[in-house]
Amino acid sequence: MSTATTTEKESDVTLKGAERAVPRPAPAVETAPTPAPVVAKPPTFFQRHRRTILMVVGIVAAIALAFYLHDAYTHEETDDAYVTGHLNQISARISANVTEVLVDDNQDVKAGQVLVKLDPSEYIAIVAAAQANLTKAEADFKRQEPLVAMHAVSSEQLDAARSTYDTDLAQLALAKLQVAYCTITAPADGYIGRKNVEVGNRVTAGQTLMDVVEPNVWVVANFKETQLAYMRAGQPVQITVDSIPGRTFLGRVDSFSPATGNEFALLPADNSTGNFTKIVQRVPVKITFDPNSIKDANDRMRIRAGESVVVKVALTKSGGAYR
Repeated sequence: MSTATTTEKESDVTLKGAERAVPRPAPAVETAPTPAPVVAKPPTFFQRHRRTILMVVGIVAAIALAFYLHDAYTHEETDDAYVTGHLNQISARISANVTEVLVDDNQDVKAGQVLVKLDPSEYIAIVAAAQANLTKAEADFKRQEPLVAMHAVSSEQLDAARSTYDTDLAQLALAKLQVAYCTITAPADGYIGRKNVEVGNRVTAGQTLMDVVEPNVWVVANFKETQLAYMRAGQPVQITVDSIPGRTFLGRVDSFSPATGNEFALLPADNSTGNFTKIVQRVPVKITFDPNSIKDANDRMRIRAGESVVVKVALTKSGGAYR
């Protein structure tokens, strides 16, 4: 029994030793795939001509900078400018009722054209009364004139009669003027604007009824005082009107204001009191349009008083050279 057990143990040891003696297969090694051959990309247009492109860009930038500096040195520009013109206020010179209004807003009118008619009835009556007084004064003067030589009347009485006659003559002329004032006419060619009168209104002396805006306009540009060092009358100007984009009109510097805009203000600044802070003042400069530049009737109609513009003045001398 013990012999059999010993034999079995020896057999197990022999089997285990045999298992250790048998070599185990080595683990499989994964092989990396062979990379595809790299094909070089052709250079782009910029890479091929990089130096040439950079040279061209540099030259263009240098030319643009030189042009900008030259333009800034030889021109003065401002957008603090506007179109202005003659605006004639049409006012009543007497008090009366309106009987006719013969024009409307934006209508084209000519000088002397009748705009408004007032009721002349009361002034016609005044003319008749003044005429009667004049007739009486004239008769009294003529009656007394020959009596002076006969000493029937004194020279003082004759002088009084002459004075009365002259006064009544002036009253008659004034009454006729008031009748004439009942017909209101246009003082110049232009266009009707801001009409605020209608038939039946009672108007008073001095009341504004409408405006007549003349077609001739110009530009007032408010340049800084530091921009006027080389600016002179007669220098050419480029004018751009905000309401007409894409168009540049030509003009000339006409004249300079005798004072800065601040001096014409309702409450001009007083620098003699308190702390002083220097502020660059602006001087109004009158610029007229070149007639050939606005010869188109449509352009003249579109350039209106009050519109904003941008002006650029070329700082030329009389010989044409820049400053």
